Amino acid sequence: MDHLFTEHEVFQKLYLLCDCNNFFVSCERIFRPDLEKRPVIVLSNNDGCVIARSKEVKALGIPMGIAVFKIQDLIKRHRIVTFSSNFNLYLDISSRIMRILESLCPEVEIYSVDEAFLSFRNLTENEALDLAFKIKNTIATYIGVPISVGIATSKTLAKLASHEAKSHSEYEGVFSLISTLACDRILPQTQVGEIWGIGKRLQERLHEIKIYNALQLKQSDLKRMRKLFNINLAHTICELRGEDVILELESHNQMQIMWSRSFKEKITAKEDLRQALGAFTAEAAFKLRSLKQFCRKLSIFIRTSYFGTQAKYQAFESLSFDIPTHDTRVLTQAAFKILDLIFKEDFSYAKAGVILSDFSNSRLSQTSLFADPNSNLTEDLKRSDLIMQTLDKVNLKKRNTLFLGSQSLYQQDKRYAQKKLLSPNYTTDFNDLPILK
Repeated sequence: MDHLFTEHEVFQKLYLLCDCNNFFVSCERIFRPDLEKRPVIVLSNNDGCVIARSKEVKALGIPMGIAVFKIQDLIKRHRIVTFSSNFNLYLDISSRIMRILESLCPEVEIYSVDEAFLSFRNLTENEALDLAFKIKNTIATYIGVPISVGIATSKTLAKLASHEAKSHSEYEGVFSLISTLACDRILPQTQVGEIWGIGKRLQERLHEIKIYNALQLKQSDLKRMRKLFNINLAHTICELRGEDVILELESHNQMQIMWSRSFKEKITAKEDLRQALGAFTAEAAFKLRSLKQFCRKLSIFIRTSYFGTQAKYQAFESLSFDIPTHDTRVLTQAAFKILDLIFKEDFSYAKAGVILSDFSNSRLSQTSLFADPNSNLTEDLKRSDLIMQTLDKVNLKKRNTLFLGSQSLYQQDKRYAQKKLLSPNYTTDFNDLPILK
């Protein structure tokens, strides 16, 4: 039965989901106030497609992921400002935001680079709303990034509330889904595929049994749905009913890290491909460490262009680790070993990529039956951690200051990078500090 509450009722636990609005675009606007209310897009690493849009660009009907060459006329006609993705800047701004959130709340779960769940206890709805506006205004004042805040008794409802806050300006960036009345109004309007954790395939299966929106899913028979599907969907149903059952976000709900690029000039030499994959692996490993995760599996793919009359070839192969790792050196050696297996001569390679997967929070694992009992594994792992910490500490001050020798030519070769519209690293490079004139 739905919970009815009074205005002054105290809730044992409430979630506030803080979600940065158009995060990459907002980061670019911090140091470019002249771009406020102007259409802005951020492009993928090779400047190939759109990965972030301001609300002005969304209003023009430009979809996420569209290839840039398809919208050149719109870019010129509407004077759309375009940026290459500057992840050094975005990650630094993200870390600053998360530090502020942690100073405002004792329980913060970082979900992604631009989202975090804040847990508060023994609050009324009005107190939660006041807190949400305080958090929103604090981030706007100290960082300059607009955020939306969703309030609810479960994380899934908080996600829906945050989306509602972001979608309607009359809420001023804050929306609560605590009350039954608010849920009964919003859930029927929410397509089942828009619910957190429900993908396209699951959406299609739910449509087959006549469940099209969030309210229908909420009201479905829990035992039957668990039998037809799985425990994860049963948890989602409970969450839609306001029950807090997703207690911890595993690995920030990130299942893998992929780092791939299309090459500006096609590659034929194995050594060139080796250098590129070495750099991709280093970037993926850096991100893995920033999430405080280890991976048990690394995959590599290489392919030629899908177009043209040249010979076609593509390959994908994986390698698993006995002990989970985040050491760039270990991952790079594995990547090179895979490349030796899948590389073929006489092809012009257009794209390559690295995928890290099967994450864990620690290195705890079942050792091999044939492992050397005399090996000093603990000391080796401590040494690995110290080297990686030093590497990251130096590179956080200025990217690519330290890197593996196998990446050296790649670091200097611009064939692999097409970032022609890159903004300065305002907060991570002393040489790029803003200058007042």
